[in-house]
Amino acid sequence: MSQYKISVVVPTFNTGDFLVETFESFMCQTIGFENIEVIFVDDASSDDYTLDLLEELDSCYSNVSSVFLDVNSGFPGTGRNVGLDLAQGECVIFADHDDTYEENAFEIMYNEIKYENADVVISNYYRVYDDIKIEEETIFDGGRAEVSNISDDLRLFEIGPSIWTKLFRKEFLIKNNIRFLEGMLAEDLEFYIHILFLADKIIYLDDFYSYNYRIRDSWDDKSTIHLRKRETFENMIKGYYKIDKLLIELNKEIYFSNIFRRHFIYWILSLGSSNISNNDKLELIKYINPLFKKQIQITPNFNEKQLSSLTKPILNDDYKKILRNIIRIKKVREFKSKIKSIFKH
Repeated sequence: MSQYKISVVVPTFNTGDFLVETFESFMCQTIGFENIEVIFVDDASSDDYTLDLLEELDSCYSNVSSVFLDVNSGFPGTGRNVGLDLAQGECVIFADHDDTYEENAFEIMYNEIKYENADVVISNYYRVYDDIKIEEETIFDGGRAEVSNISDDLRLFEIGPSIWTKLFRKEFLIKNNIRFLEGMLAEDLEFYIHILFLADKIIYLDDFYSYNYRIRDSWDDKSTIHLRKRETFENMIKGYYKIDKLLIELNKEIYFSNIFRRHFIYWILSLGSSNISNNDKLELIKYINPLFKKQIQITPNFNEKQLSSLTKPILNDDYKKILRNIIRIKKVREFKSKIKSIFKH
């Protein structure tokens, strides 16, 4: 029998300022801190405050471990896999190093996974900005879902891959050798997709908000996902190709569009909003275009009117025209946003 009900794995990197609040949210859990194992995996931080804090937490609490990687991997997948290997809890959850959980998060999710004999329990979350806290809206509109096969409810593909809202039975992960991609992004999406195909029972609680997702997108403080550099886009594409490979291996290519449509739209709009050079954008478009083609071969377009202009140039490998149209889409969206702002005031 496991010593802990839940192991929470937290990859860290130079985030000492946020880490105290994150850790306090673990200590305040109604399930009881003694039932929680906390595993910090530091990705070779250069910040002494972060390193000292992790060492202090490790020495002060018997249920807290701090592991220090010798070389910076630059991606959360490595730390999560290290933590998963060390986890002794019956269930495991993966938190980010700058967010917090609601006090009853672990208790509610653990009880669901335990009494419903589920492999995975998924909850909803709050988006936390400097001056406001907003409930994430989903296609489920406050409903609950119990799924034994993903074909029973395809809406689960519309749920964000955010790994921190998902509690897993550890035995299920180990049995199926489900691990995170390393050295690239979209690792949470690939992990989530793997779960959807292999879990015997998934429970989704749309009306339970377990997590406070801090939005860091200011000029001097950005989360990795908001760092719109060439490397960020490139590493997302690497992850997408891994997911495509997984679908082929599991004979699940029928779900390609369910998985990728919204993520391709996000990628395209993010590329249009980035400040990287046009030459870099062209190289990235060339890299991802085989996947775009696959999407269009399955559906007529991206199911969004503004993006329909991309269909023909994608099929013709006309990378320059794809870029021109992406830039045009960006300008149209900016114009519409300004008009909305004017009428609001």
